[in-house]
Amino acid sequence: MKKWLKSLSKSCFPYEPLITIEISKSRLLDNLNEFRKLVPNGQIAPVLKSNAYGHGLLEVAQILNSARSDLVNGDIPFFVVDSYFEAIALRAKGIKTPLLIIGYSHPETIANSRLKNISFTVSSVEVLHALSKYKKIKSPIHLKIDTGMHRQGILPEEVNQAIEIIKNNKNIKIEGIASHLSDADNLDTFFTQKQIILWNSIVDKFKKTFPDIKYFHISNTDGNKFSDKIKSNVSRLGIGLYGLKDGDLFEHKINLLPVLKMKTIITSIKQIKKGETVGYGNTFKALNDMRIATIPVGYFEGVDRRLSNVGTILVGDNNIPCPIIGHVSMNITSIDVSNVKDIKINTPVTVISDNSSDQNSIISIAQKCNTIPYEIVVKIPAHLKRVIV
Repeated sequence: MKKWLKSLSKSCFPYEPLITIEISKSRLLDNLNEFRKLVPNGQIAPVLKSNAYGHGLLEVAQILNSARSDLVNGDIPFFVVDSYFEAIALRAKGIKTPLLIIGYSHPETIANSRLKNISFTVSSVEVLHALSKYKKIKSPIHLKIDTGMHRQGILPEEVNQAIEIIKNNKNIKIEGIASHLSDADNLDTFFTQKQIILWNSIVDKFKKTFPDIKYFHISNTDGNKFSDKIKSNVSRLGIGLYGLKDGDLFEHKINLLPVLKMKTIITSIKQIKKGETVGYGNTFKALNDMRIATIPVGYFEGVDRRLSNVGTILVGDNNIPCPIIGHVSMNITSIDVSNVKDIKINTPVTVISDNSSDQNSIISIAQKCNTIPYEIVVKIPAHLKRVIV
């Protein structure tokens, strides 16, 4: 059905999408290599889960897949995805880089998987017991340890039990162990240091029991600053890969640049008079006669509704800031363009800027919405056209 629709749309209904997401190849690779400065003796595994943090699963994978051999200081050991579905999607598009599924997978999915070069994360003794009942499992596992986040993972007191299950079942091949730092972005490092001490002791135990284990990884983006204290050989890089940082933990150490930009056009222009209102609920009232415009982007397309009457859009080639007025609608946002000269239908608009200091960058939007950059970027729908630039 999808293939038929695609051919039908191209042959019979050609059109240019009104909204385009630009993904910068050079910035993505530069961000990756910037983090290599913090982990010179380890490898970095890019995290591509949740549609590559909204940037486009396939597009980001294509950039990294084609550049693996050209990256500074070595290769990428694997890509991290959340689900078997994401793994299937990448393999279907010809991405051959090894994959680690970091999220939960049913034991039968792990046991019956036919995908090549794929590993699964196991986060409980119960799943290990379930896997022990299968005679043959092709895919190796990474065992996740709970070092203090208390979300997923085998508790420290369950480690010996997990080791015994793996030792007694040759069908279970352990390729790595993993954990997750829950407070690495905190200026107070006490909790993180406590996690690292526990992690290091568990790494020693697994190395002694399974000397052939390939990978040890606990660091996330913010955890990279502790690289010299952690016994690991891989660091998982998520939000930092995309040039988005939450705070100034890496200020003056590395230079990160946002990878994503959202562009669209002006679709209507009109004059309204003093006292007239705009949008649902009449939440904006004109203080003077003014010129307003609409763009074909609303909260379905990723313009957060919390930006109503407080957000900013950049209009024209000169990127003139224009306030969002009224409530953001499902597929339409209204803006005040009174200060834009020569505006017309099809004038280019930057909905999300790739300049961190702009009022409509991901970082700025998150601050205005009183949330984290992750939430803003992952809500950009997968169906919008992504273009690698």
